[in-house]
Amino acid sequence: MGKFIRSFVFLFFVYILSNTAVFAKNNIEISGHENLATAAPSVYSPVTYWQNCSKPLMAIPSGGGTLNWYLTNLPTEFPTSTAPIPITTIIGSTTTYYVSQTIAGVESTRTPIVVKVEANSGATILNYRCDRSQIPDYSLDYTPPATINNSVLFDWANNNAFISQTYFCTYSVQGGASVTSFNPNKRESHFIVSNLLPGQSVELTLTSASHPCVPSQTITCSVPCGASSTTPTFASVPTSYCINEATTNLPTSSDDSPAITGTWSPDEKVKTATAGTTNYVFTPDPVLFPCALTRKLAITVGPVEPSFTDFSICSGVLPVPVLSPTSPNGISGDWSPSSVDNTTTKDYLFTPFPGQACSPTAKTINVTVNPSNTILSMGWTVSEAFADNQIVTVTDPLGANYLYQLDDGPFQEETVFEIVSLGMHSITVKDVNGCSVLRNDNILVIDYPRFFTPNNDGFNDYWNVFTLVDKFGSKIQIFDRYGKLIKEISPNGTGWNGTYNGRPLPATDYWFVVDYPEDGIIKKYRSHFSLKR
Repeated sequence: MGKFIRSFVFLFFVYILSNTAVFAKNNIEISGHENLATAAPSVYSPVTYWQNCSKPLMAIPSGGGTLNWYLTNLPTEFPTSTAPIPITTIIGSTTTYYVSQTIAGVESTRTPIVVKVEANSGATILNYRCDRSQIPDYSLDYTPPATINNSVLFDWANNNAFISQTYFCTYSVQGGASVTSFNPNKRESHFIVSNLLPGQSVELTLTSASHPCVPSQTITCSVPCGASSTTPTFASVPTSYCINEATTNLPTSSDDSPAITGTWSPDEKVKTATAGTTNYVFTPDPVLFPCALTRKLAITVGPVEPSFTDFSICSGVLPVPVLSPTSPNGISGDWSPSSVDNTTTKDYLFTPFPGQACSPTAKTINVTVNPSNTILSMGWTVSEAFADNQIVTVTDPLGANYLYQLDDGPFQEETVFEIVSLGMHSITVKDVNGCSVLRNDNILVIDYPRFFTPNNDGFNDYWNVFTLVDKFGSKIQIFDRYGKLIKEISPNGTGWNGTYNGRPLPATDYWFVVDYPEDGIIKKYRSHFSLKR
């Protein structure tokens, strides 16, 4: 009997040990020890995908958890860390996927996510916005209490006819790490981020948990700076330098306590190669100092020499130019002589006043007095009458010191003007200094009109060689193409109106012969013109 009892006790002890190992293996609480089971990740199921929508499934792991995705619930399937994209080609189809999470080497059970496929409903998240007005309504839900000075609230309206009120809220503060908040059992129309500093911003992406294909929306909301706005100070930074003076980089931290860090534009190193004033703008780091304002420093590079330059005037010019007591680059001083002599070329000395920045040096300039009214006469030639290319050439004065102009055209160095139209023209000659100018308005180019239009509209109604008006003894005869004399006219008359014996002649070409005097000789010229109606 004793032997039997000892055997029973031994077998019971073995049974207890073996079952303890099984229980431990399956993470079931034993003898008051804590449950070691890993919780499943948070998911929303079932989810509705629109046809042909390609978006990966979503699940939210616990802190430190790693997601494991499965296409089946078979124990032999190996997981993947990449969320699958459901097949959504067939409306009405249903597919189940699985996800688990691993924490500290222990994997949770697999949680199913059922995917249903429907037609695209066109649903959207409505009126997504920043809404500061509701923040006090939620202040009791947070520690410390939420206010408009430490919180931002995102608000939206639910499209209940198409999607649920459950959302994945993924946000980041000041561009930092993203955090996703998700409660599968909570219906939401707002989301608040509290415990912020003045000026900090929060970017939040709102995604429908039940209908992942509804377009996600992202906005950024910020806590107002209010009285926390501050302008960086740089009392230790010089604001004036001499030209070509050596400089160091502008400080990237302000004189404030605590110091405000940031960057400079256009450069963090002051340039002194050119005199003048440049605005250097300091932009605070927007993440570390969202309420710090930009600061502009006007840094002046002072000249070391007055920027006066030589100039010239025409002799006898009035009023006489005044020598300025301040140079174009801002240096003040006195002149010697104090006024310009408009009769003689000479030097003038500018002496800066003492005590000015960079101790500028004296400067001597030369004022050249050019002679005036030296062009007393003008000579020119014109091509013979009726030449194909009428050329006007200035023959006097000549030289590199003169410029020439035809009518109101540009001045040029060349003395020749080609393809000049018929009629009276003007030639202007001036010296390069503009101190002497002569104009002649009686340059005549003799030629004839190539066509006329006798339609009584007041334009080109008569044909004549009017450029011969001053050539006494000139005679013009007009013929048709058969040589018949149609009309004989004088350059001093109104011309031909396109008729013969009072009847209009047809539009065609007509020939003419003109007799005119040139250089004491009567010359003859033949050509043709067009009558147009």
